[in-house]
This record gives sequence, C-alpha cells and structure tokens, in this order.
Amino acid sequence: MFLNLGLGIAQQNRQTEAPMVALTEITLDPFTRDKTLFDSGAAFGRDSADVTISGTGTVGESVQYRVLRDDGSISDWADLVDIAPDGTWTGSIQHARSPVWVRPEVRIKSETSTRALSPTRFGVGHVIALWGQSEIVRIRSLANDLIPAEPILTDDMVQAMWYDGTPVVSHITNETPHSAALAAMANVFLAERPNDKVALVFQATSGTGFRQLVDDTDSGRSWADDAALHAFATADGQHVGVPAVSWFATPGSLSDSYDDALFPLFTGKMLDGTPVNFPTSIDYGSGFSFQADHWFGELYDPAHTRWVPYGPHRFEIGEDMQSATITATGATQNNLENKQSAREAWREMVANPNAGTWFLPLGAEPLGYRNGVSDGMGGWTDQSHPSGDTDDGAALFARLSAHAILQSMGLTSWSVPEFDNCEWEPSGSHVDVWSSAGPITTSREVRGEAALDDSFAHWTDVLGWQINGTPAERAELVSGRIRLYPASGTFLPEDTISFGEGGATGMVKFPEDFYAECYKNIPLVDVGAARVDGIAVRPMPAPSVLQNALVVTETSFDVSAAGPYFVDPAQIGAGWSQLQFSVDVAVVMPSSGARTLITTTGNYLRLEVLPNGKLRLRLRDADGDVKVDGAQTASGTVIDGVRTKIDLAFDLVSGLARIWSDGALVLDQNFTPGSGILPSNRVISMLAVFGGTYQVEGTVYGADLWRDSTTDGTSPAGAPHKTLRGPAASINLDLWKDGADAT
Repeated sequence: MFLNLGLGIAQQNRQTEAPMVALTEITLDPFTRDKTLFDSGAAFGRDSADVTISGTGTVGESVQYRVLRDDGSISDWADLVDIAPDGTWTGSIQHARSPVWVRPEVRIKSETSTRALSPTRFGVGHVIALWGQSEIVRIRSLANDLIPAEPILTDDMVQAMWYDGTPVVSHITNETPHSAALAAMANVFLAERPNDKVALVFQATSGTGFRQLVDDTDSGRSWADDAALHAFATADGQHVGVPAVSWFATPGSLSDSYDDALFPLFTGKMLDGTPVNFPTSIDYGSGFSFQADHWFGELYDPAHTRWVPYGPHRFEIGEDMQSATITATGATQNNLENKQSAREAWREMVANPNAGTWFLPLGAEPLGYRNGVSDGMGGWTDQSHPSGDTDDGAALFARLSAHAILQSMGLTSWSVPEFDNCEWEPSGSHVDVWSSAGPITTSREVRGEAALDDSFAHWTDVLGWQINGTPAERAELVSGRIRLYPASGTFLPEDTISFGEGGATGMVKFPEDFYAECYKNIPLVDVGAARVDGIAVRPMPAPSVLQNALVVTETSFDVSAAGPYFVDPAQIGAGWSQLQFSVDVAVVMPSSGARTLITTTGNYLRLEVLPNGKLRLRLRDADGDVKVDGAQTASGTVIDGVRTKIDLAFDLVSGLARIWSDGALVLDQNFTPGSGILPSNRVISMLAVFGGTYQVEGTVYGADLWRDSTTDGTSPAGAPHKTLRGPAASINLDLWKDGADAT
C-alpha cells in the first residue's frame, strides 16, 4: 500500500496574498515493518548497508532524501533519483552501521515543500541466521525456560525472528526479554558490540537434518517454511550477512561422509569442484544418496553472505564408557564415534579450496555448558539438550554460540584457543600441553570451586584427555598448562595422547559425571570474552602438535627366579570371551618343569614354556569344560636365551585358539564353544603363577594383554587392557608388580 505523506501545502507571499497550490506530489513506500534491520556486510569487512526506498510522484521531477535519526540528528538533503515516466521512483541510500533507528524522508527538489516522511524506521547492523535443530530452538523456546532472564544491557538493539505457522518477530527489551537464553545471547552481542544492532533469524526445527530440509517429499521439515521465514527477514531488500551453523545432532550420523554429503548444499559443488544442478540426487559415502530439491544458494548470495561454521557442540554419554568412544562392555559407541568423524569431515569441508568464499574461518566450539537434567530418581535425562533450569545450560550455550559467531566474523580481538604447544619431558615423567592463546583454566577453577574428589580415576583437573585411548588419570593444571602423567611408570616413545575425541566431553561415568558437573572441567582460555568464564580450547588438535617426542630407545627388564611377576589387582569380571596376549621375551630355559607366560587362578588359561622349547596351552571356559587340553607346539619354538615374540589369541564364542612365534602360526586349535566366557571371579597373572611359582626367567622387552582378539595375530584395534614395558625402574613401580624387583 502506498502512503501519500508528502502533499505539503506551503504559503507563498504574493501581492494578492492568494494561497499557493503545490504543483508536485510525492509518496514514500513504508518498510514492511517498523525497525527493519539491514546487514552492514561485516563478514566482508564493510560497515554500511545500501537501503532501497521507493514511491511515486510527479513524472520527471528529481527526488531528494535525508534521514532523521532517533538520536535527533538529521542528515543533509541529497539527490537521489528522477521520477520515471510511469510515475514511480526507486533509489538506494547508504547508511553506516549505527545504534540508532533511522527514518527516511524525501522531497521534490524543485518544490521542496512537497515531502513524504516514512512512518517506519530501519537500522543497520548484523542480520544473522541460526540454522539447526532442537539445541538452537531451545535458545528461543519457552517450553524449557525455567530460570529468570538476566537484565538486558540495552533495550531494542537485538531482535529475533522465527517461524510459528507464520513468521514471528520479537524485539528484546528488559521488559520483554522473551527467554533467559535469548536474553543471555543478546547481552553477549551488546557487551561485545554495544553500538551494533542485531537481528537473529532462527532457522531451526527440532529433530531434523539437512537431508529432510532439502527433500520436498520428506514431511519432517519444510523448505517452504524456512524460505518463508527468510523472505520475511529480507522482505525490504536486506541480506542475511552470516548464517551460522552448528548442526550435528541428526546429521552427525553421516560420520566421515558429512563433507561429501553436505558440501553441495552449501556451495553448489561437489568436493572436487564439479558444479551441481538442483534438483538432483546427491551421492555420498559408499553407495548412499539423498534427494536435494534445494540448496542454500536459493536463499543466500555469496556477494553478501558468508557462513559462520562453528561447532560441533558437546555430545553426551548415555551409559558407562571405557573411553570416549568405547562402552564399558567394550563395544563401539556409534553415535559418539560418528560425531568425532563428522567433526573431522566438517573441518575438511570448510578448508576445501572449492568452497570459494562461502565460509568464514572455523568458529569456536561450544563445549563448557550443561546438557540435561536430573530425573529426580538418581538418573539423568534429556542430555541431548542444553539445560533449561540453570544458567550454565541453554543460556551459556547461547552465549558461547554468540561468541563463536562474532569471532568468526572478525568482530573480536581474540583467536579460537587451540592446543598448539606440547613438550614431552625427556625422561618420560610427564607431558605439558598449552595454548598460545593464553593460560589454560576451567570454569571450576575460575569460580573457585572445590576440585573433584578421587571417586573415579578420570576425575582430573581437566577432562577430555586420553593416553593410548584410555582416559587420563592425571591431567593437572600447572602454571596455565596441562600436565599429563602416565597411569604408571613413565611415558614411552610409542605412547600417544589425544584430546576431545568422541563427544568432546571427557565424561565416561553415567550418571555420576553429570551430577559432578564435569562440564566445568573442560579446558578454557580466558580470552576476555564477555559474560563467560572463557572459551573452550578446540578439541582434537592436530596430531603433529601432540606427536610423541621421546627418543625411541628399546627398553627391557630382567626377571629372575624370585620375580617380578604381574598380577591384575582386579578380578576378570563379566564378559571376557576373547583374549590376546603378546610377549617379547628371551627366556632362560628351565632344566626341568614349565615356566608360565600367562595364567589365571584356577588354570582356566595357562600358556607355558617347556624345557624342550615347546609352548603348551590349556584353556577352559566358565562352565569348566576344557577346550584346549595341553596342546603343544613343536620342539624348539622357543630357544634358550633367544629373543622371541609370542602371540596367543583365543575366542571362546567362535571356538578358536592360535599361537604365533615371531609372526609364524605355530598352533591352531578349533573347539566347540560352551559358555563362551571366562569365569568372572578369576585373576590374571603374567610371567608366573599367582604366588610366584613357575616364574619365567630372562629378559622381557614388552608384553600386552587385550580383552579382544584377532585371527591373524595382529594387534587388536583398541587400547590394551595391560601393557608392560621397561626400563626396570618404571616396571618396579607398576601396580601389577609382585615378587622381587626387576633389574
């Protein structure tokens, strides 16, 4: 609807004093809503927007414009455009990023009293779209909004839009903050950029993924709804400056195919740069595909829009774990393993040179907040969503997301903290890891809260570190660095360290880790980011940074008739159906009797060296049924004083037991499975029988024990249940050690 607001009638003094009738007219079309916001192009280093205004007027006349600002300032009149033969005019005015609302006014240049003043205002700031699913919805949803909103620093500088059957817009003020999380997000923008207006467009629908979004036949999510919201947000010719995305809950199942599946939706190209014509079927992974009727290029113009690629956020455990991706029963936790692979594929996608200018630098990953709530019965529930009952939940997630967006846009002075320095103490006593972004800390440390107790070995100063695939038992804050210690002895040249694998939480005990608020032990750096304890250090640093720097020197230790031998302090426990044992040893052959390489109490397993160099194996299951009854290898398999690598593997479920000597198969036994497990109440002993009899003598170069097995003698993929490696000084400190000291 056109509004004729400029039929100004002015009096002109003439000798006859007759009133003058305006000879011209002009109208100014209002914006589709008051306080519409235009993006200033900050993602491109710009700080102003071109604002299109239009109307009607007297044909051939020249239009001038000025702007009236809410702070009382008024610009000078400036030429704009001539009115077209059809009586319409359209012009573009430029305005800098500003904290004030602006009202345009136009006039006829030849008859300056003919004017029109817009009834609606515009602003210039940042237009940001937030893409995703329920974790983004939780920022603006009231369903789980259970805490009071914090006071808004400045009213009506931030507005939010979402789709609720029709587009909705909310102006965030102290009186109407909408939700605690949205207020928290708004205040980060206001604290970091106090003079910048922000419009947030929530392009988020719970429980959905990219593939549902772009497939018109999938009723799970409607592209038309998202397009309608985008059209509402840009109805006056605005551009979304930065769509931000941390969308990994549903799409995380793509695992290491995250990049080849989704790259076309962001860029209109395959990973190799081949253009894609939509609609089409996108092929990814090993024989998978999905229908893509749309891509983001339908909404965004790369001349005005660049993606903020932040995340993934944290993903929680739902059961007890051995490590970041292995459950307590030894199974792979597929969801967490997929999230780890998706994180790696996401980084590769953003770095792909065929992306052109679509992506801004990789943003910070929001990790140090709380997911889920107590179920009131000692358990934990809803752990896939930021908590709504604490400021450390959805509100903190929203703050961290805002910081990730601002930093990726180049509007902060800090860089995303990364572990980019590592020092292996030459003796192997410890490893120090730190960030050039600043001293490492945690929320628990910043808040002066008591450290976690020693209820669980992984409850360390800092969570998320693993040594040889097992959660670190000592990861301490020392002078702004993280100091890692081995579980026993010293670090060896073959040891590995890693951080942030799986869901990047470091949590392994369910639900105890939730009640202990282990999210407060995520490593942070206080970079000066407003209203947060710090910014989480990026998980999964480059392997080259953490590479073991210890000098590779072969170590060994000697064992005598008096020891040492090694006994597991714990019983076998439930579920041992497979075992693999590897020992690299030069045995001093006995003149009589056998020497025990590995056994269990009750002789459910026993591998021995006989005086003639044979290896003898006995194996039975929890039912007591003998499966391998003293089977022997050939004489001379082991030679007195000669170093030999011996590998034993068995699987009670598949009915297989094998022995290799220096890689050659020397014993292959098949048997009928019984119970399929070892008895849970037995104890494993290595290099002697429990109590120290039948002790191996000689030099040991290393030994490994797995709760897994392979059929070809290669080492199982997971971390060993136990590793023994010298020198003697570290071996003598081993928690399994019994008998005399090694030399």
